Amino acid sequence: MKNILVPTDFSIYAESALEYAELIAKIRNSTIHLVSVVTSSEPKDFDETEKNLIEMKNKLVSKGFIVESHVKLGHSIVEQIINCAESINADLILMGSHGSSSISEILIGSNTENVVSQSHLPVLTIKHSLLKSNIQKIAFASDFSSESNRIFSTAKEFAEKFKAQIHLLKINTPSQFEPTRVSMEKINKFINNEKLSQLSGNKFKIALYSDSTEELGILNYCIEQEIDIIVLGTHSKSGFWKLLQESTSQNLVSHSFRPVLTIPIPE
Repeated sequence: MKNILVPTDFSIYAESALEYAELIAKIRNSTIHLVSVVTSSEPKDFDETEKNLIEMKNKLVSKGFIVESHVKLGHSIVEQIINCAESINADLILMGSHGSSSISEILIGSNTENVVSQSHLPVLTIKHSLLKSNIQKIAFASDFSSESNRIFSTAKEFAEKFKAQIHLLKINTPSQFEPTRVSMEKINKFINNEKLSQLSGNKFKIALYSDSTEELGILNYCIEQEIDIIVLGTHSKSGFWKLLQESTSQNLVSHSFRPVLTIPIPE
């Protein structure tokens, strides 16, 4: 993970996202790219944004990080963020959510969700400040269909770098009931396809959890198990979440207190 793109509007939400960027960059030896989008045509707004971005960059450089800054001008915040990510060959977009500013309002929820749905890159959505200095538990929430294998390598690599345990999480609900035997067959097939083995040093845990809805199941499980990051798969072209119900995944990105890493499924 060489390049991490962090869109910022200088709000407290952007600061929270930057805390996670620092943690990941330190472990992965990544370059942090800061980007801010100015939608105003007023020169003073552009100058103010550029000044604030340089100050943020200098603080990070003083901590020993490699940092680049980018100021973009345009009316489509989402388009500018995605274009910037592509131009720097970003490996990850890391965004706060529900922040705002008088300049660009980059991190309001809808912009973050639109970046998630349109990006061909993994997006880590942050809703709160960093609670601890490491990532120990990651929940890979899925239906464990064959498409799950197409994105798991990203989640696995992420977990390995942090020496974190992956919880292979399958939610069972009344409306989509599945016998435990069937769920276990799917998960075991997934494990075999990924060649996961505790003896080989893979840190993983099988988690079958029942609740009234998928969203509540994931949220409740993650609270009970003190999960640090939730991982989901997405179809970027159609803009909906494939490995779980559409409404479930959208709500998780929008409302989860925990960070959510969305990984586009290759077409």
